Amino acid sequence: MNELILRDVIRLSSIFALLVTHALVWFYGTDGGQRGRRSAVAYLVALDWALMMGVAAGRSVAGEGVPFWSLYTVGWGFLGGLLLSLPAWLLYQLGLRFSAIFLLPVMPTDQEQRGQAGRTLRAYAWGLNCPFHREEYGELQKSEEGRKKMGGLIAPKGGPGLVMTSSHYAVPLTAGTRDTRAGGHGLVFTGPGERPRCLVDLRPQSRSKLVHALTRDGIPVKVKVSVTAQIDRRGAEGDWLYPFDPDAVFAAIQTQGVGPEGEEEEKELGWDQIVVERAADLAQDAIARTLLDRLLESEEEGGDPPFKTLAGEVKEELATAMAPHGTEVLGVGLGTIEVEDEEVLKQRVESWRASWERRRLEREAQGEAEATRLIEEARADAQRQMIAAISEALQQLKETGTPVPAHLIALRFIDVLEDVAASQPVQELLPETAQDIPAQLRLLVEQASLAEGDEEAQKSEH
Repeated sequence: MNELILRDVIRLSSIFALLVTHALVWFYGTDGGQRGRRSAVAYLVALDWALMMGVAAGRSVAGEGVPFWSLYTVGWGFLGGLLLSLPAWLLYQLGLRFSAIFLLPVMPTDQEQRGQAGRTLRAYAWGLNCPFHREEYGELQKSEEGRKKMGGLIAPKGGPGLVMTSSHYAVPLTAGTRDTRAGGHGLVFTGPGERPRCLVDLRPQSRSKLVHALTRDGIPVKVKVSVTAQIDRRGAEGDWLYPFDPDAVFAAIQTQGVGPEGEEEEKELGWDQIVVERAADLAQDAIARTLLDRLLESEEEGGDPPFKTLAGEVKEELATAMAPHGTEVLGVGLGTIEVEDEEVLKQRVESWRASWERRRLEREAQGEAEATRLIEEARADAQRQMIAAISEALQQLKETGTPVPAHLIALRFIDVLEDVAASQPVQELLPETAQDIPAQLRLLVEQASLAEGDEEAQKSEH
């Protein structure tokens, strides 16, 4: 009687344990939807097969006469499940953890990422993962819906989700209305309730806008404003190609802005568009403080042209304004300032023409005055050279103590003229006909000296 009661207790307890185990596994899989139910069925099949192997082994060892619902057969079934199902489960867990290195772009040396990757694959296999996102052409796309709801009887929390992007994006995460953290560098794992808010490009961004403004004297002009900026990296850590500061990322995306007035649909502006809009406002203010004549002055009048000076002022003001919003301004440029009113433009052309004509005349007058000065200097220098040479020649003749005929003095004077005329500065100033005068004088003096010699010879004969 006691044996029958014990057999009934063992049978009922074993059936109850099997039913509870199957129910728990099934409900756990049901929380994950269709994929979870498939995994639950596969797990239960493996468990039942392991139990049957254990019971079959126990029956073969015990021989005939041993009741099926006995401690002996139940113990062997439990032992078979323990020795077959548990190693298979561990091998399955380790296989997912190891294969995650190859299935997901994680760093093999990063233990935390490897653990997150393994948990993500396990959650995906049971359908309990959070949504998966990927980046396509700069936009976030949901590639896997994930668990429908995060509350369940057996698994109240969902497993990790992930966001896969290019390495130059940061991914700020939120949970409801609360910002949690910012990830990036290609792969971000999300927790229960977390979702990616947007993508933040960490590369330097260049944007431009055509600005219409009024000068200080009320003349409408237009100019193209270009801005280069990036997410502030001064507080970033790490040796990544695009390091970032999470506080700067959240400060940038929390900067609010809408499109300009007059558009059919107002749309929110990203941090990069807000920077160029702010630069456009500052450029309008800077132009409104400057007269048109000053804006259109050329660089040749000394120093940098005004539009370069204005660009520097706008950059300084813009950097100060955007620093609290996690944005670093790298550069600001202003294009050619154009007058929009055709009549004003024509008047400006006439004014420029008169100005350039005045400059041309002034420079021509300066050139003529300089040429006259050089000619006078060369003439005075030639005179000094001539006087010095003649004085030196006369001094040499005087030192000989002998009377010198007049024609020799004249010839010496002509030698000095030839030396002066042969110098480079005098040759550039004298005409070609004047350069032959010393030779003609030499010929006349020689003819006169010959005639004088003949007269003296005739007088001596008489």
